[in-house]
Amino acid sequence: MDYEKVYVFQPGGDRPAKRRRVQPQRLQTSWKQRRRVFEQAWSIQQRAIDARLNGINTSTVDKVWEFLNQAILHGQSGRIPTGIILTGADGATEAGISKQVAEKARVGKHRRILVSLSSNSGANLKALLKSLIAKATSRQTGSHDDEDVDDEEDGLRKTRSTGTKLLNYDLQILHNHVRESLTEQVIVTLEDTEAFDSDLLSELVELLGCWQDRIPFACLFNVATSVDFLQQRLSKAAIKVLDGQVFDLAPSSDEVEQVCEAMSDSGAPLWQGSGLMSTALERQHDYILSIDSFVTAVKYACMSAFYANALSVFLAPEAESYDITADHVEALRHLDSFKAYARRLLDDRHVAVLRDLLGSDAALRSLALDKIAEGRRKLSALMQALKVIRLIQQTLPNTSVSSVSSLYVQAMSGKLIGSPLIRSLLLTVRKAPSNIAVGLLRALMLSHSEKCTPTFSECQQLLVRFETLIESQTHSTKPLRSEDDIQNTTLRTTVVAQKVELSKQKSALSEQDKKYTELLGLLATGIEEIFADNLVNPHALVFHEIFIYDLKSPYREVFTPRPRHAIERALATPHDYLDCDCCGSEQGGERVEATLAATQPATAVLYQLYLESGSLINASDLWQAFQAVLGDGREEAETMALFQRALAELRYLGMMKSTRKRVDHVAKDMWQGL
Repeated sequence: MDYEKVYVFQPGGDRPAKRRRVQPQRLQTSWKQRRRVFEQAWSIQQRAIDARLNGINTSTVDKVWEFLNQAILHGQSGRIPTGIILTGADGATEAGISKQVAEKARVGKHRRILVSLSSNSGANLKALLKSLIAKATSRQTGSHDDEDVDDEEDGLRKTRSTGTKLLNYDLQILHNHVRESLTEQVIVTLEDTEAFDSDLLSELVELLGCWQDRIPFACLFNVATSVDFLQQRLSKAAIKVLDGQVFDLAPSSDEVEQVCEAMSDSGAPLWQGSGLMSTALERQHDYILSIDSFVTAVKYACMSAFYANALSVFLAPEAESYDITADHVEALRHLDSFKAYARRLLDDRHVAVLRDLLGSDAALRSLALDKIAEGRRKLSALMQALKVIRLIQQTLPNTSVSSVSSLYVQAMSGKLIGSPLIRSLLLTVRKAPSNIAVGLLRALMLSHSEKCTPTFSECQQLLVRFETLIESQTHSTKPLRSEDDIQNTTLRTTVVAQKVELSKQKSALSEQDKKYTELLGLLATGIEEIFADNLVNPHALVFHEIFIYDLKSPYREVFTPRPRHAIERALATPHDYLDCDCCGSEQGGERVEATLAATQPATAVLYQLYLESGSLINASDLWQAFQAVLGDGREEAETMALFQRALAELRYLGMMKSTRKRVDHVAKDMWQGL
């Protein structure tokens, strides 16, 4: 083989027969149905989220669009019309505004070309111009695409009109294309302005300014910091050619709130649990992430629920017609919520009903479909009750309004029932003056008619009684106050045995104030009934494991992985991953400390020897220790091959490197746990 250029491998014997495709069995038979249900469920949530996110910056998009239209109508002023969009630190890499502008351009009356450039579009001016020209000339007018466009010709381009050969970074190519296609505006969007090199950005702007009289450029800068910082990064010549206007986007916290509100109102069959949602919100708050990352996390959680949980097939709208196997029904009997439901049946002496559920798959399947539908209705009512809480907080003065995300986490964890938030809210209602109470009743009725939020039965009659009582007050224009109001409480000071004692005393109330206190008590009682009827503990619902997904480990492994910890653990304790008897750490049923063994992988053995060494490791000593562990029953050449491969793998992982201090030593780069 030393003198042969090509070695052809010819396996001996007959080729093995192809393995037969194994048909899905047991719980995996519902895989196709679950995938279909996931696609339907996520499409519902995706539409609701997109509608919310597109609507949150509608006013800003309209202003940007009007700015671009005015640039066309007023003609060229010698400077580039530039929209500076302040996105915030976590929105600089988003293309949301550009996409919405592109959608408007497709239906607009002016012919436009939209080109999106990012910091990785080119490392120098030539590469950036090549990308700009390639994207602008290879797409239809008004289209928008963030992906890089490969140059069809790496060398020269030839114009149709003159036949002159031009370099592929010459803006004359774009000028000819604009003239032939009758384009009225070329919009250049810089998605991550701060990531561009300052000199490169200035050179690009200056060059576009030189061509402004022939190519109608307009720029959109996504700025994560401030206009002052952008001005410091640009040269004076670049600043002179820009005619800028600043536009503000909504902060990312508002976008997160809109996504949470869309999740609660979408009507999707699956709900995110409190633990998972709090973890996603914490990651979104701690790191500089765009809203797209949060939406991706929500989608991954939804996908994990349907792909990993076979019982999610019961969430299908047409689940009654599905051919669900007996394995799925049997799995329902092992759920913790069903076991708790069975205990309640026994306590209530409904033995026949429980016997029927344990023995009949049809009865249990019917119960599961009914309880899942009932649980989803209760969760929808719970989300509506959260709107009532926010409505009351918005109506009452000097009351902070809780965010949708925080209320969602508290509600899904079951901690909102009887919480200090609810108690303080009811106490504030009992202290409200008459004008605030009437406004609160009207807001509750208006929300009930428009958004179908819950209300109590005597709301309309109570509002009439309030208005009648206020109209009967002719001698004063001041609002009525209840006995719980702080203005009707006086502080009394008494000196007894040279000691000062303070005591609170109720002021004398008028007849109207007494009637108002009674009506206000009825209002507080009605609001308390709304909370009592709609605030439920989601974990107390039967079969909540099916329609509530609250596993945090898949989310953490994907979005906050720890690859170094996993690699170190796999090398230190390979038996935990290999699950073999030869190198396990259990002897006689007792777990003992992991020790070196010849049956372990060579890299794991060398890594454990590596942990016992200092910062500089003698290669000869390491080889002798390795040979002492794996050398029994093997030839020295085979052991040396295993040693060299293990050494190369540890070096590839960045755990060791060669050092110039000592030629026969290797330097240690990593320490376990650091």
